Amino acid sequence: MEHVGHKDKQVACLHDYIKSLFDEAHKNGSPLLRAMFYEFPEDAKCWELQDQYMFGDKYLAAPILRLNQFRREVYLPKGHWRLTSTGGVFKGGQTVEAAAPIEYMPVFERIQG
Repeated sequence: MEHVGHKDKQVACLHDYIKSLFDEAHKNGSPLLRAMFYEFPEDAKCWELQDQYMFGDKYLAAPILRLNQFRREVYLPKGHWRLTSTGGVFKGGQTVEAAAPIEYMPVFERIQG
């Protein structure tokens, strides 16, 4: 049952995060789903990316776009990033390879580092 409580807390935190994104969109028109360059305009690599995006300013999503693709490269802009599926922490400014099993797509959380 401890696991269920943890999931409930995660859902509540995500609910609050999504609400804050809607509030931000209402105030200044910021989209919830953002091209990488929207959050990292100074990073030239982010202007080239077409297959990953930011969910607000905190989560980087890297969807799987090809049949039978179970790993993919993900560019992490400067900062520190936590892979939500494993908790592994990565330094930004590099491309990493992430597992992408059928159950979930790679999502990285921007963290203070």
